[in-house]
Amino acid sequence: MYDIEFYLYGIIPMIVGILIIWKSIQISSKRRLVISWAITFIIAISFAFAEYMLFLISFTESWPTYLPHILLALNLILLGIQLLLKNRKD
Repeated sequence: MYDIEFYLYGIIPMIVGILIIWKSIQISSKRRLVISWAITFIIAISFAFAEYMLFLISFTESWPTYLPHILLALNLILLGIQLLLKNRKD
């Protein structure tokens, strides 16, 4: 089976990334602002890159890096900005 590092550094960040992109799309579809869709596009691109790297790190024998985790943290910051814009416009 897999050890705890597989779940902490691979599976959990993948799930967090999916939740971030899902919430971002949900906000953009409700508010329909250009800036919200731009933020969602940026989140989607960096999400795809981070998930690709996490997949390679987790399921192949590639060298580990913290770049996907940094990208997901930046996506979380962008989601916070998107939530602030949503609450400000309501």
